[in-house]
Amino acid sequence: MRNRLYRLDVKASPYLYILPFFVIFGIFGAFPLVYTGWVSLHEWGLLEETHPFIGLANYRELLADPYFWNALFNTLQILVLATVPQLLFALGLAHVLNQRLRGPTFWRMSALLPNITSVVAVAIIFGQLFGRDFGLVNWLLGVFGAGKIDWQAGEASSQIAIAVMIIWRWTGYNALIYLAAMQAVPKDLYAAASLDGATSFQQLRKITVPAIRPTIIFTVLNSTIFGMQVLAEPLIFGNGS
Repeated sequence: MRNRLYRLDVKASPYLYILPFFVIFGIFGAFPLVYTGWVSLHEWGLLEETHPFIGLANYRELLADPYFWNALFNTLQILVLATVPQLLFALGLAHVLNQRLRGPTFWRMSALLPNITSVVAVAIIFGQLFGRDFGLVNWLLGVFGAGKIDWQAGEASSQIAIAVMIIWRWTGYNALIYLAAMQAVPKDLYAAASLDGATSFQQLRKITVPAIRPTIIFTVLNSTIFGMQVLAEPLIFGNGS
C-alpha cells in the first residue's frame, strides 16, 4: 500500500501543483475568450432580451468598415515606432545595469519607476511636453532654430509623440527582464572574452544576445501584444493638451 501511494504521489503531484493555474486561467482567461467569440456571432443589444444568431455578419461589417482599417494601420505604425527602439534601448540599459555599479538596487528600481506610474498621468504629462505653444519639446526645437510642430495635428508627428511615451514607460520593464536573463549567463565567458580583448559592445553582441535569445523572443511577443492593445496613450494624448 505504501508503494502504491508513493507511485500515485509521484504521478499525481505535478498535476496538482499546476492545477490552480489552469483553473484560474480557465475562469478568467479561456471562458471570457470563448464567450466573447460566441457573443460575436449574435446580434447583441444590451437592452434587448433576445439575441438572434447572425453568424459572421458582424465580422463582415467590421472588415467593410474603413475606420477599422485606419485604426489597425495606425496601431501597427505606432507598434513599429515604439517596439523596435524600446527593445534596443532596454537591451543596452540591461547591459549597463549588469555591470558592477554602486547601489545596483537603486538603479534597478529607478528603471522600473516609469512602468508603475499611472498611464493617465504619463499621457497627460507627455501631452504637455509635446504641446504646440508651450511644450518643452517645441521649446528645445526652437533653441536649435527649428520651427514649432503641432504634434497632435499631424499623423506622423502624433505617432512619434505616442511612441516616445510608450518607449519611456516600458523600456525599464523590459530592461529588468533582460537583466534577469543576463545574470544567468556564465561569467567565465565574459572573463575569457575580456582576456581576448573583446570590447563591451562585442561581448554584448557575441555573448549576451545569443545567450538570452529566448528572452528576447519573449519580450518581442509580449511587446507586440501590448502594442496591439494600446488605447489610453493615444486617447488621452489626443484630448489632454
